[in-house]
Amino acid sequence: MVSRIIIAALVIVIAALVVKLVMDSRKGESEADYKLPPPETLDARDVAAFIDNEATTFRVRTTCDVLPGGYSAAMTPLLVDWNKSDLSPGGEILLLNINHGGNPVSGVTELRSAVIRPDRIKKVQFIMVPLGGPEAISHSMIRFIFEEGGAEFSGGDRGVAGKPDKLEDLMISWEAWRAPGVDYKMMKGMDPETYELTCRTYSGPQRFLEDALMNRDWNMYELNLPGGKDGYIELLKVALALGDGASRHSIVWMIEDAERKWKEEGLDSDSEQSSAASVWRALKERAGASSAPDDDPRADMTGKTGYQSLIRSCATMALYVVDLTVARLIEEGCPHKGMRPTQKPEMVEEPAWMVELGSADIAGILKWTPKALAYARANPTVIPGNIPKALEEAGLFVMVNGKPWNKRCSMQGDTPWGHRWQLLIR
Repeated sequence: MVSRIIIAALVIVIAALVVKLVMDSRKGESEADYKLPPPETLDARDVAAFIDNEATTFRVRTTCDVLPGGYSAAMTPLLVDWNKSDLSPGGEILLLNINHGGNPVSGVTELRSAVIRPDRIKKVQFIMVPLGGPEAISHSMIRFIFEEGGAEFSGGDRGVAGKPDKLEDLMISWEAWRAPGVDYKMMKGMDPETYELTCRTYSGPQRFLEDALMNRDWNMYELNLPGGKDGYIELLKVALALGDGASRHSIVWMIEDAERKWKEEGLDSDSEQSSAASVWRALKERAGASSAPDDDPRADMTGKTGYQSLIRSCATMALYVVDLTVARLIEEGCPHKGMRPTQKPEMVEEPAWMVELGSADIAGILKWTPKALAYARANPTVIPGNIPKALEEAGLFVMVNGKPWNKRCSMQGDTPWGHRWQLLIR
Protein backbone atom coordinates (compact mmCIF):
# COMPACT_ATOMS: atom_id res chain seq x y z
CA MET A 1 0.00 0.00 0.00
CA VAL A 2 2.75 2.46 0.99
CA SER A 3 4.71 1.74 -2.19
CA ARG A 4 1.62 2.43 -4.29
CA ILE A 5 1.13 5.74 -2.52
CA ILE A 6 4.75 6.77 -3.10
CA ILE A 7 4.62 5.77 -6.76
CA ALA A 8 1.34 7.64 -7.28
CA ALA A 9 2.70 10.74 -5.57
CA LEU A 10 5.86 10.61 -7.70
CA VAL A 11 3.72 10.26 -10.82
CA ILE A 12 1.82 13.41 -9.87
CA VAL A 13 5.01 15.37 -9.15
CA ILE A 14 6.66 14.21 -12.38
CA ALA A 15 3.49 14.98 -14.34
CA ALA A 16 3.46 18.48 -12.86
CA LEU A 17 7.08 19.01 -13.94
CA VAL A 18 6.38 17.78 -17.46
CA VAL A 19 3.27 19.96 -17.79
CA LYS A 20 5.21 23.00 -16.61
CA LEU A 21 8.03 22.39 -19.07
CA VAL A 22 5.56 21.93 -21.94
CA MET A 23 3.58 25.06 -21.03
CA ASP A 24 6.75 27.12 -20.69
CA SER A 25 7.79 25.99 -24.16
CA ARG A 26 4.47 27.17 -25.59
CA LYS A 27 4.47 30.67 -24.13
CA GLY A 28 5.33 32.18 -27.47
CA GLU A 29 2.71 30.33 -29.46
CA SER A 30 -0.29 32.20 -30.85
CA GLU A 31 -3.64 31.50 -29.24
CA ALA A 32 -5.64 33.08 -32.06
CA ASP A 33 -7.14 29.75 -33.09
CA TYR A 34 -8.58 29.28 -29.61
CA LYS A 35 -9.84 32.80 -28.96
CA LEU A 36 -13.22 32.89 -27.22
CA PRO A 37 -15.88 35.58 -27.56
CA PRO A 38 -15.69 38.36 -24.97
CA PRO A 39 -17.36 37.56 -21.63
CA GLU A 40 -20.85 38.87 -21.00
CA THR A 41 -22.41 39.11 -17.55
CA LEU A 42 -25.81 37.49 -17.16
CA ASP A 43 -28.88 39.69 -16.82
CA ALA A 44 -29.71 39.56 -13.11
CA ARG A 45 -33.43 39.74 -13.92
CA ASP A 46 -33.17 36.48 -15.84
CA VAL A 47 -31.39 34.89 -12.88
CA ALA A 48 -34.12 36.11 -10.52
CA ALA A 49 -36.83 34.69 -12.79
CA PHE A 50 -35.15 31.29 -12.71
CA ILE A 51 -34.69 31.31 -8.95
CA ASP A 52 -38.35 32.32 -8.51
CA ASN A 53 -39.38 29.41 -10.75
CA GLU A 54 -40.94 31.79 -13.28
CA ALA A 55 -38.68 30.01 -15.77
CA THR A 56 -37.79 26.34 -15.41
CA THR A 57 -34.80 26.37 -17.79
CA PHE A 58 -31.88 28.80 -17.83
CA ARG A 59 -29.94 28.72 -21.10
CA VAL A 60 -26.40 30.11 -21.13
CA ARG A 61 -23.63 30.29 -23.69
CA THR A 62 -20.92 28.04 -22.35
CA THR A 63 -17.98 29.98 -23.76
CA CYS A 64 -18.87 33.56 -22.80
CA ASP A 65 -21.68 33.97 -20.23
CA VAL A 66 -20.38 34.83 -16.77
CA LEU A 67 -21.53 35.81 -13.30
CA PRO A 68 -20.26 39.02 -11.65
CA GLY A 69 -16.55 38.54 -11.12
CA GLY A 70 -16.08 36.67 -14.39
CA TYR A 71 -16.81 33.11 -13.26
CA SER A 72 -18.37 30.80 -15.86
CA ALA A 73 -22.18 30.80 -15.74
CA ALA A 74 -22.17 27.28 -17.19
CA MET A 75 -20.35 26.11 -14.04
CA THR A 76 -22.95 27.64 -11.70
CA PRO A 77 -23.28 25.33 -8.68
CA LEU A 78 -26.38 23.69 -7.28
CA LEU A 79 -28.78 25.66 -5.11
CA VAL A 80 -31.56 24.31 -2.93
CA ASP A 81 -34.74 26.29 -2.36
CA TRP A 82 -35.01 25.40 1.32
CA ASN A 83 -38.21 27.40 1.78
CA LYS A 84 -39.98 25.24 -0.79
CA SER A 85 -38.39 21.97 0.32
CA ASP A 86 -39.55 19.42 2.89
CA LEU A 87 -36.82 17.26 4.44
CA SER A 88 -39.21 15.10 6.47
CA PRO A 89 -39.89 11.48 5.38
CA GLY A 90 -41.78 11.46 2.10
CA GLY A 91 -40.89 15.09 1.43
CA GLU A 92 -39.59 16.80 -1.69
CA ILE A 93 -36.54 18.98 -2.34
CA LEU A 94 -36.55 21.76 -4.93
CA LEU A 95 -33.14 21.78 -6.59
CA LEU A 96 -31.85 24.42 -9.03
CA ASN A 97 -29.07 24.45 -11.63
CA ILE A 98 -29.15 20.85 -12.89
CA ASN A 99 -27.14 20.70 -16.12
CA HIS A 100 -29.37 18.87 -18.61
CA GLY A 101 -30.38 19.21 -22.24
CA GLY A 102 -27.69 21.52 -23.59
CA ASN A 103 -25.43 20.76 -26.53
CA PRO A 104 -21.72 20.85 -25.63
CA VAL A 105 -20.70 21.04 -29.29
CA SER A 106 -22.80 24.13 -30.01
CA GLY A 107 -21.64 25.75 -26.79
CA VAL A 108 -25.01 25.79 -25.05
CA THR A 109 -25.56 24.79 -21.42
CA GLU A 110 -29.07 24.44 -20.04
CA LEU A 111 -29.66 24.60 -16.30
CA ARG A 112 -32.92 23.13 -15.03
CA SER A 113 -34.83 23.06 -11.77
CA ALA A 114 -36.25 19.79 -10.48
CA VAL A 115 -38.16 18.20 -7.62
CA ILE A 116 -36.18 15.43 -5.89
CA ARG A 117 -37.84 12.81 -3.64
CA PRO A 118 -35.11 11.30 -1.43
CA ASP A 119 -37.33 8.42 -0.29
CA ARG A 120 -37.21 7.08 -3.85
CA ILE A 121 -33.47 6.71 -4.21
CA LYS A 122 -32.83 3.21 -5.53
CA LYS A 123 -29.03 3.06 -5.29
CA VAL A 124 -25.95 5.25 -5.19
CA GLN A 125 -22.68 4.91 -7.08
CA PHE A 126 -19.22 6.36 -6.60
CA ILE A 127 -17.87 7.23 -10.05
CA MET A 128 -14.19 7.48 -10.96
CA VAL A 129 -13.37 9.18 -14.28
CA PRO A 130 -9.74 8.65 -15.38
CA LEU A 131 -8.45 11.85 -16.98
CA GLY A 132 -5.90 10.19 -19.26
CA GLY A 133 -2.56 8.75 -18.30
CA PRO A 134 -2.18 7.12 -14.85
CA GLU A 135 -5.53 6.28 -13.28
CA ALA A 136 -4.22 7.73 -10.03
CA ILE A 137 -5.30 11.03 -11.59
CA SER A 138 -9.09 10.77 -11.84
CA HIS A 139 -12.19 12.87 -11.37
CA SER A 140 -14.72 11.60 -8.81
CA MET A 141 -18.50 12.03 -8.59
CA ILE A 142 -21.49 10.62 -6.71
CA ARG A 143 -24.43 9.31 -8.72
CA PHE A 144 -27.94 8.94 -7.26
CA ILE A 145 -30.26 6.62 -9.19
CA PHE A 146 -34.00 7.03 -8.56
CA GLU A 147 -37.02 4.79 -8.73
CA GLU A 148 -39.85 5.81 -11.07
CA GLY A 149 -41.09 9.25 -10.02
CA GLY A 150 -38.15 9.90 -7.72
CA ALA A 151 -37.07 13.00 -9.61
CA GLU A 152 -38.76 15.18 -12.19
CA PHE A 153 -38.04 18.50 -13.83
CA SER A 154 -40.09 21.41 -12.53
CA GLY A 155 -42.95 22.65 -14.63
CA GLY A 156 -42.90 19.70 -17.00
CA ASP A 157 -42.25 20.59 -20.64
CA ARG A 158 -44.64 23.45 -21.14
CA GLY A 159 -45.14 24.07 -24.83
CA VAL A 160 -43.56 20.73 -25.82
CA ALA A 161 -45.62 17.92 -27.36
CA GLY A 162 -44.71 14.26 -27.04
CA LYS A 163 -43.04 12.34 -24.25
CA PRO A 164 -41.85 14.10 -21.07
CA ASP A 165 -38.16 14.65 -20.45
CA LYS A 166 -37.15 12.20 -17.73
CA LEU A 167 -34.75 12.70 -14.86
CA GLU A 168 -33.66 9.26 -13.66
CA ASP A 169 -30.35 9.99 -12.00
CA LEU A 170 -28.46 12.90 -10.49
CA MET A 171 -24.70 13.52 -10.52
CA ILE A 172 -22.94 15.50 -7.76
CA SER A 173 -19.61 16.83 -9.04
CA TRP A 174 -17.22 19.14 -7.16
CA GLU A 175 -15.08 21.18 -9.56
CA ALA A 176 -12.69 24.12 -9.88
CA TRP A 177 -14.83 27.14 -10.79
CA ARG A 178 -13.12 29.53 -13.18
CA ALA A 179 -13.71 31.79 -16.17
CA PRO A 180 -14.78 30.32 -19.55
CA GLY A 181 -11.86 28.92 -21.51
CA VAL A 182 -9.51 28.80 -18.51
CA ASP A 183 -8.04 25.32 -18.04
CA TYR A 184 -7.64 23.78 -14.62
CA LYS A 185 -3.97 23.37 -13.69
CA MET A 186 -3.25 21.01 -10.81
CA MET A 187 -0.22 22.93 -9.55
CA LYS A 188 -1.96 26.32 -9.73
CA GLY A 189 -4.81 24.75 -7.81
CA MET A 190 -2.49 24.20 -4.86
CA ASP A 191 -3.22 27.85 -4.03
CA PRO A 192 -6.90 28.04 -2.98
CA GLU A 193 -7.05 31.64 -4.21
CA THR A 194 -6.71 30.47 -7.84
CA TYR A 195 -10.06 28.73 -8.34
CA GLU A 196 -13.37 28.79 -6.53
CA LEU A 197 -15.03 25.56 -5.42
CA THR A 198 -18.27 24.70 -7.23
CA CYS A 199 -20.59 21.76 -6.60
CA ARG A 200 -22.33 21.11 -9.91
CA THR A 201 -25.29 18.84 -10.60
CA TYR A 202 -25.98 17.03 -13.87
CA SER A 203 -28.36 14.45 -15.15
CA GLY A 204 -26.40 11.23 -15.72
CA PRO A 205 -26.78 11.20 -19.52
CA GLN A 206 -25.68 14.83 -19.84
CA ARG A 207 -22.53 14.30 -17.81
CA PHE A 208 -21.74 11.00 -19.54
CA LEU A 209 -22.04 12.70 -22.94
CA GLU A 210 -19.66 15.47 -21.93
CA ASP A 211 -17.14 12.97 -20.57
CA ALA A 212 -17.49 10.81 -23.70
CA LEU A 213 -16.69 13.82 -25.89
CA MET A 214 -13.43 14.10 -23.94
CA ASN A 215 -12.72 10.33 -24.37
CA ARG A 216 -13.24 9.71 -20.66
CA ASP A 217 -14.69 6.48 -19.28
CA TRP A 218 -16.75 5.96 -16.15
CA ASN A 219 -15.48 3.46 -13.58
CA MET A 220 -18.54 2.78 -11.40
CA TYR A 221 -18.75 1.33 -7.87
CA GLU A 222 -21.96 0.81 -5.90
CA LEU A 223 -22.00 2.25 -2.39
CA ASN A 224 -23.18 0.28 0.66
CA LEU A 225 -23.96 2.57 3.61
CA PRO A 226 -25.13 2.11 7.21
CA GLY A 227 -28.90 2.08 7.41
CA GLY A 228 -29.38 0.82 3.84
CA LYS A 229 -31.81 3.09 2.02
CA ASP A 230 -31.84 5.54 4.93
CA GLY A 231 -28.10 5.88 4.36
CA TYR A 232 -28.70 6.88 0.74
CA ILE A 233 -31.20 9.53 1.84
CA GLU A 234 -28.74 10.93 4.37
CA LEU A 235 -25.98 10.97 1.74
CA LEU A 236 -28.13 13.09 -0.59
CA LYS A 237 -29.02 15.53 2.19
CA VAL A 238 -25.39 15.89 3.26
CA ALA A 239 -24.27 16.38 -0.35
CA LEU A 240 -26.89 19.08 -0.93
CA ALA A 241 -26.17 20.83 2.38
CA LEU A 242 -22.44 21.00 1.64
CA GLY A 243 -22.91 21.96 -2.02
CA ASP A 244 -25.56 24.60 -1.34
CA GLY A 245 -23.54 26.05 1.53
CA ALA A 246 -20.45 26.46 -0.63
CA SER A 247 -22.58 27.94 -3.43
CA ARG A 248 -24.16 30.62 -1.27
CA HIS A 249 -20.87 31.74 0.29
CA SER A 250 -19.31 31.97 -3.18
CA ILE A 251 -22.20 33.92 -4.70
CA VAL A 252 -22.24 36.42 -1.84
CA TRP A 253 -18.53 37.25 -2.03
CA MET A 254 -18.58 37.35 -5.85
CA ILE A 255 -21.32 39.97 -5.90
CA GLU A 256 -19.71 41.92 -3.04
CA ASP A 257 -16.42 41.97 -4.97
CA ALA A 258 -18.24 43.12 -8.11
CA GLU A 259 -19.98 45.89 -6.12
CA ARG A 260 -16.62 47.24 -4.99
CA LYS A 261 -15.37 47.32 -8.58
CA TRP A 262 -18.55 49.03 -9.83
CA LYS A 263 -18.06 51.71 -7.18
CA GLU A 264 -14.34 52.16 -7.93
CA GLU A 265 -15.06 52.49 -11.66
CA GLY A 266 -17.98 54.89 -11.10
CA LEU A 267 -20.44 52.58 -12.77
CA ASP A 268 -22.96 52.95 -9.96
CA SER A 269 -23.77 56.43 -11.32
CA ASP A 270 -24.85 54.93 -14.65
CA SER A 271 -28.63 54.43 -14.47
CA GLU A 272 -28.65 51.13 -16.38
CA GLN A 273 -25.72 49.72 -14.42
CA SER A 274 -27.21 50.99 -11.17
CA SER A 275 -30.47 49.18 -11.92
CA ALA A 276 -28.63 45.92 -12.67
CA ALA A 277 -26.49 46.34 -9.56
CA SER A 278 -29.59 46.67 -7.37
CA VAL A 279 -30.95 43.38 -8.71
CA TRP A 280 -27.63 41.61 -8.05
CA ARG A 281 -27.60 43.06 -4.52
CA ALA A 282 -31.08 41.68 -3.91
CA LEU A 283 -29.94 38.25 -5.12
CA LYS A 284 -26.90 38.49 -2.84
CA GLU A 285 -29.13 39.20 0.14
CA ARG A 286 -31.33 36.22 -0.72
CA ALA A 287 -28.32 33.95 -1.07
CA GLY A 288 -26.92 35.04 2.27
CA ALA A 289 -30.23 34.81 4.13
CA SER A 290 -30.98 31.18 3.35
CA SER A 291 -29.14 28.04 4.36
CA ALA A 292 -29.64 24.34 4.97
CA PRO A 293 -31.38 23.43 8.25
CA ASP A 294 -28.23 21.62 9.37
CA ASP A 295 -26.21 22.79 12.36
CA ASP A 296 -23.44 20.20 12.04
CA PRO A 297 -20.21 22.27 12.01
CA ARG A 298 -18.64 19.62 9.79
CA ALA A 299 -21.10 20.67 7.06
CA ASP A 300 -20.28 24.37 7.36
CA MET A 301 -18.44 25.59 4.26
CA THR A 302 -17.78 29.12 5.56
CA GLY A 303 -14.29 30.17 4.51
CA LYS A 304 -13.71 26.89 2.66
CA THR A 305 -14.86 27.72 -0.87
CA GLY A 306 -11.44 27.91 -2.50
CA TYR A 307 -10.65 24.83 -4.61
CA GLN A 308 -7.45 23.14 -3.45
CA SER A 309 -5.90 20.36 -5.54
CA LEU A 310 -5.23 18.03 -2.59
CA ILE A 311 -7.50 19.00 0.31
CA ARG A 312 -10.63 20.31 -1.46
CA SER A 313 -10.45 18.64 -4.87
CA CYS A 314 -13.19 16.92 -6.85
CA ALA A 315 -12.13 13.57 -5.41
CA THR A 316 -11.47 14.56 -1.81
CA MET A 317 -14.75 16.50 -1.59
CA ALA A 318 -16.74 13.54 -2.98
CA LEU A 319 -15.06 11.31 -0.41
CA TYR A 320 -15.69 13.88 2.34
CA VAL A 321 -19.43 13.75 1.58
CA VAL A 322 -19.37 9.96 2.01
CA ASP A 323 -17.22 10.03 5.17
CA LEU A 324 -19.33 12.71 6.86
CA THR A 325 -22.52 10.81 6.01
CA VAL A 326 -21.18 7.52 7.38
CA ALA A 327 -19.97 9.22 10.58
CA ARG A 328 -23.37 10.82 11.13
CA LEU A 329 -25.25 7.59 10.50
CA ILE A 330 -23.09 5.70 13.00
CA GLU A 331 -23.49 8.50 15.56
CA GLU A 332 -27.27 8.27 15.11
CA GLY A 333 -27.15 4.56 15.95
CA CYS A 334 -27.69 3.06 12.49
CA PRO A 335 -26.58 -0.59 12.22
CA HIS A 336 -23.27 -0.46 10.40
CA LYS A 337 -21.85 -4.02 10.43
CA GLY A 338 -18.22 -2.94 10.56
CA MET A 339 -18.68 -0.01 8.17
CA ARG A 340 -16.72 3.13 9.02
CA PRO A 341 -15.56 6.39 7.48
CA THR A 342 -12.33 6.07 5.51
CA GLN A 343 -10.97 8.85 7.72
CA LYS A 344 -12.19 11.32 10.32
CA PRO A 345 -14.41 13.84 8.49
CA GLU A 346 -12.91 17.23 9.14
CA MET A 347 -11.97 20.17 6.96
CA VAL A 348 -8.29 20.91 7.48
CA GLU A 349 -6.33 24.00 6.54
CA GLU A 350 -3.81 23.70 3.74
CA PRO A 351 -0.21 24.08 4.97
CA ALA A 352 1.88 26.96 3.66
CA TRP A 353 4.06 24.74 1.45
CA MET A 354 1.00 23.57 -0.51
CA VAL A 355 -0.02 27.15 -1.24
CA GLU A 356 3.53 28.01 -2.33
CA LEU A 357 3.43 25.16 -4.85
CA GLY A 358 0.71 27.08 -6.69
CA SER A 359 3.25 29.57 -8.04
CA ALA A 360 6.44 27.52 -7.72
CA ASP A 361 8.97 27.15 -10.53
CA ILE A 362 10.72 23.82 -11.18
CA ALA A 363 13.18 24.45 -8.36
CA GLY A 364 10.28 25.14 -6.01
CA ILE A 365 8.45 21.97 -7.06
CA LEU A 366 11.59 19.92 -6.39
CA LYS A 367 12.09 21.69 -3.06
CA TRP A 368 8.65 20.70 -1.81
CA THR A 369 8.60 17.18 -3.28
CA PRO A 370 9.68 15.52 0.03
CA LYS A 371 6.82 17.32 1.83
CA ALA A 372 4.37 16.17 -0.86
CA LEU A 373 5.53 12.56 -0.58
CA ALA A 374 5.28 12.63 3.21
CA TYR A 375 1.81 14.15 3.03
CA ALA A 376 0.65 11.54 0.51
CA ARG A 377 1.90 8.75 2.76
CA ALA A 378 0.02 10.18 5.74
CA ASN A 379 -3.10 11.00 3.69
CA PRO A 380 -3.29 8.42 0.87
CA THR A 381 -6.77 9.42 -0.37
CA VAL A 382 -5.54 12.82 -1.58
CA ILE A 383 -4.47 10.72 -4.57
CA PRO A 384 -7.78 9.87 -6.29
CA GLY A 385 -6.62 6.44 -7.45
CA ASN A 386 -6.40 5.32 -3.80
CA ILE A 387 -10.01 6.17 -2.97
CA PRO A 388 -11.74 2.98 -4.23
CA LYS A 389 -9.43 0.80 -2.11
CA ALA A 390 -10.07 2.99 0.93
CA LEU A 391 -13.85 2.73 0.46
CA GLU A 392 -13.58 -1.05 0.05
CA GLU A 393 -11.52 -1.42 3.24
CA ALA A 394 -14.07 0.72 5.10
CA GLY A 395 -16.83 -1.69 4.08
CA LEU A 396 -18.62 0.93 1.97
CA PHE A 397 -18.87 -0.92 -1.36
CA VAL A 398 -21.42 -3.50 -2.47
CA MET A 399 -19.46 -6.72 -2.79
CA VAL A 400 -20.04 -9.53 -5.32
CA ASN A 401 -18.10 -12.80 -4.89
CA GLY A 402 -15.70 -11.12 -2.50
CA LYS A 403 -14.92 -8.19 -4.79
CA PRO A 404 -16.47 -4.72 -5.13
CA TRP A 405 -19.25 -4.49 -7.71
CA ASN A 406 -17.60 -2.57 -10.52
CA LYS A 407 -18.50 -1.66 -14.08
CA ARG A 408 -16.51 0.35 -16.60
CA CYS A 409 -18.56 2.25 -19.16
CA SER A 410 -17.63 4.18 -22.28
CA MET A 411 -19.29 5.41 -25.45
CA GLN A 412 -17.21 2.84 -27.34
CA GLY A 413 -19.24 0.00 -25.83
CA ASP A 414 -21.59 -0.30 -22.86
CA THR A 415 -22.98 2.84 -21.26
CA PRO A 416 -24.96 2.88 -18.00
CA TRP A 417 -28.12 2.88 -20.16
CA GLY A 418 -27.20 0.15 -22.65
CA HIS A 419 -24.83 -0.46 -25.54
CA ARG A 420 -24.35 2.45 -27.93
CA TRP A 421 -25.91 0.40 -30.73
CA GLN A 422 -29.12 0.33 -28.70
CA LEU A 423 -29.08 4.06 -28.14
CA LEU A 424 -27.92 5.73 -31.36
CA ILE A 425 -29.47 5.93 -34.80
CA ARG A 426 -27.09 4.34 -37.29
